Amino acid sequence: MIFGIVLLSSVFSVLAQGEQTLWQKYDWYIIGAGLVLLVYILFKITKKLLILGVIIAVAVIVGKVLLDGGTAPEIGVVGDVHYHADFAVYLNGEIYNFAQEKYMSTENKSLSNFAHLHDMNGNIMHKHALGITLGFFLETLGIKLDGHCLVLDDRTSYCNEGNKELKMYVNGKHNDEFAEYDIQDEDTILLSYGEVSEEELQEQIESVSDEACIYSLTCPEKGTPPEEATCIGETCMVEG
Repeated sequence: MIFGIVLLSSVFSVLAQGEQTLWQKYDWYIIGAGLVLLVYILFKITKKLLILGVIIAVAVIVGKVLLDGGTAPEIGVVGDVHYHADFAVYLNGEIYNFAQEKYMSTENKSLSNFAHLHDMNGNIMHKHALGITLGFFLETLGIKLDGHCLVLDDRTSYCNEGNKELKMYVNGKHNDEFAEYDIQDEDTILLSYGEVSEEELQEQIESVSDEACIYSLTCPEKGTPPEEATCIGETCMVEG
């Protein structure tokens, strides 16, 4: 563009100095041609900028759609559902004990009304709203989870390193959703970290309790919830 303007200016200068009669005779034609050239150059620049702007806008829209599609489900209202799921966490071959006071919700201390443990049962998680993920539940206990690491509430980290790997199984099947997994009623969930053989892994999968249905009142043949249970069926005293 700069070259064209310089060239046009040079032509004007030569015509003005060397061919005065010709300039006077065709000045408006020359000026008109110059304006047309200038408009053409500006149009080409504007067109490129417009195309660039459209590309950027499309990229932003696509990026937003992809990001929105990758986020966790929207959390519903407490009381929408009352799901129960069995779960277990193995760290280097040892099962982690969740049956601790610090992880329990009671009538006087609720870590979360959306999802919790109670009655000193560290094997059954209770979910009370749609969209509650495994990551959300663990965060209520002070635990962080992603596809590479599990970080306990005492800041101890268990991350993929060498042959030690974090794996997740839902209902006996391998699952890579980790923190994003939306807990379903009567799921059996296993998180396993360490250098574990297939045989050991299968033993861990089979060791996950199968009692969620008792709390959901869908398997009377297995028995009824313990008398001290405060969160069964559609009732949960912890929510008060």
